[in-house]
Amino acid sequence: MDGQLARIVKICILAFTLLPLLVKAGDYFLSPGLTPAELLTRLDGTSAPLVVDLRKPVEFGIAHIPGAINIPLDELEARIDELRHEHGVLIYCINGARTRQAEPLVYANDIEHVYHLDGALQGWLQGGHPIEKGGVTKSGW
Repeated sequence: MDGQLARIVKICILAFTLLPLLVKAGDYFLSPGLTPAELLTRLDGTSAPLVVDLRKPVEFGIAHIPGAINIPLDELEARIDELRHEHGVLIYCINGARTRQAEPLVYANDIEHVYHLDGALQGWLQGGHPIEKGGVTKSGW
């Protein structure tokens, strides 16, 4: 029984040692990130990326980055060609979860110069950066 208990203790120690690495892996993005300040600078320049909000239209209507277009994650595959832009594309959502889900699809369709927003929209808002409200139109009606 002592050998089995020793193994359990070793497994627990290993698990607690690796836990911070596993949590950090959950923050992993395939694309390079732009900070809110970097994005703001690019938006003011001549080579602004296409900014795509992956949230639902009602979320987009509440607040979004100025000039962003709304392509909800569940519509992304059907609208993937809209992401082809000469200055690249930045995708974002409220906390990064939908961005991480979208990245494999974006890369699988050979979209070039893809970025994510560091801190997601939460980081943008916390930094006091400008937002737009509304701008949602229904299509297909």
